[in-house]
Amino acid sequence: APGDESRILLEIVHATGPSGRVGLDVTAEGLALNTGEIPSGVQLADLGKASLSIPLTAGAVGDHSITVALTTPEGAQLTKTLTLPVRLNDPTVTRTSRFTLADGKAFNFDREAFAGLRPGTGSATLALGPLAQLDAPGLLLALDRYPYGCTEQTTSRAMPLLYMDQVAEAMGLGARDALKTRIDGAIEQVLTRQSSNGAFGLWRPGAGDFWLDAYVSDFLSRAKAQGHTVPDHAFRMAMDNLRNRVNFAPDFDKGGEDVAYALMVLAREGAASMGDLRYYADVKTRAFAPPLAAAQLGAALALYGDPTRADLMFAEAVRQLLALPEGKEAQLWRADYGTHLRDAAGVLTLAAEAGSRVVDRNALARRIAAPGQKSTQEALWTLLAANALIEAPQGDGFTVNGAAVDGPLVHILEDQADLAPLEIANGTGEEAVLTLTTYGVPEVAPEKGGQGYAIDRLYFTLDGAPADLAEVAVGTRLVTVLRVTPFAKSEARLMVSDPLPAGFEIDNPSLLQSGDVRELDWLKLSTHAQNTEFRSDRFLAAVDWRSDKPFELAYMVRAVSPGAFHHPAASVEDMYRPSFRAHTATGQLTVTP
Repeated sequence: APGDESRILLEIVHATGPSGRVGLDVTAEGLALNTGEIPSGVQLADLGKASLSIPLTAGAVGDHSITVALTTPEGAQLTKTLTLPVRLNDPTVTRTSRFTLADGKAFNFDREAFAGLRPGTGSATLALGPLAQLDAPGLLLALDRYPYGCTEQTTSRAMPLLYMDQVAEAMGLGARDALKTRIDGAIEQVLTRQSSNGAFGLWRPGAGDFWLDAYVSDFLSRAKAQGHTVPDHAFRMAMDNLRNRVNFAPDFDKGGEDVAYALMVLAREGAASMGDLRYYADVKTRAFAPPLAAAQLGAALALYGDPTRADLMFAEAVRQLLALPEGKEAQLWRADYGTHLRDAAGVLTLAAEAGSRVVDRNALARRIAAPGQKSTQEALWTLLAANALIEAPQGDGFTVNGAAVDGPLVHILEDQADLAPLEIANGTGEEAVLTLTTYGVPEVAPEKGGQGYAIDRLYFTLDGAPADLAEVAVGTRLVTVLRVTPFAKSEARLMVSDPLPAGFEIDNPSLLQSGDVRELDWLKLSTHAQNTEFRSDRFLAAVDWRSDKPFELAYMVRAVSPGAFHHPAASVEDMYRPSFRAHTATGQLTVTP
């Protein structure tokens, strides 16, 4: 991390040829070397070895090169180039500002937008015009940067690219060919999690999540309609699975969100039963909940040419939305990964796509336009709503530094030392909405805290004694324990993330349950994680938790590099209600030789 202090260990061995003095030159870019510790050369005897430890300090975020050049006694040049990545793995913060720019007025964007963020970590999206109200560029960038990869999240990242390629290209997320490659890659990835019966698993092939089956099938259907290649056999299995699940679905008095979604996807493919659609609309009108389910049945009826019943279901969806309580919703389990905000965005999207006029589109647009961090579901459906409402976003009448804008007025900017200011002027003849969203790591690390949860990170020796991180010798193995405590009874899909300091690496990726290692009998764990990832820079665990009791996770680390290292905060977040999250304090640790 920036500011970390460690060392380069060089071992120079004579193998063949003349022995004697070997010239040495070590240079680095973006890293501070202690040149006083670097000799101009070393003396090597036959088959001799010289070892050098050269102190270094990490600089700015980036991939930095170290070049080691040797001159042998006979004059040959030997060069080795190494790459040392410098990363800041602390949790990021998001700030969104939305205001009105009057006709004839200008907005100046400069580095002040990144005030309070660590240099080099900030980025921003700037949008003016029709895309700004729903912050489409900011949401698109947030989805693009979302660090986890379950089937729902992979689908949510890729689906808006089917429609917002012009905006994505303007933001620098890739040209059309590159975006096509990304969408095709998402199709391949979700299909690796398809089971033999056509169903999809969240982290690996599986079955039983009917709503997820419909969601992924919706993505595959939309992608296929946009000209992307979806293997016929896999697509046919997905449709057959939905049809079978609908045919054998139990009766319900409240719910039906999975049935409604499946019927909508089948209707788009011409594979739904009109009798089923009419039965559900006539008999189960008020049984469908949440509001998105009623709207999806309305969309299915519209696809089959029954606008009267479609409007009936869209009106029911709006009635349910208006009946929802104000403020934060309860932390209750939702099989459809949704929230009230996601439902409002979905109802707006489907009503606009179907051309229904029973929905007040402006009112719903204002409802979902509230700034704040959004879940992948909230972001995806808000982007689909923007696509349905805005046919061809253009920058006509706007100028940037005096030049006319061609295409959507969207900019993505990175915090760089040579960042040139931008003057964006409104010459459209009317006022326009401007939205600025910035991301980055704060300069001052926040204190330990959270909303809805608390998280603690503890270290122990292998015999269960608390470990002191002030001085840890190289080679020491420690057990990391992450304890998550809900403030009240809650039901959520949680992601626990623990970034590693640069001097540590994960030692035993299998250690998650007590008894995995015999000498760890003191470790009493019972939590079953739905998925774990042991990355080079962090530990991740997805946990479905429906309790007010705390739970613990554990894994083993080993100290591998001497030095003084920044210790990023561990965090826990509700992946589908992102306001509920917690983090530890950041820290510092020293690894001794």
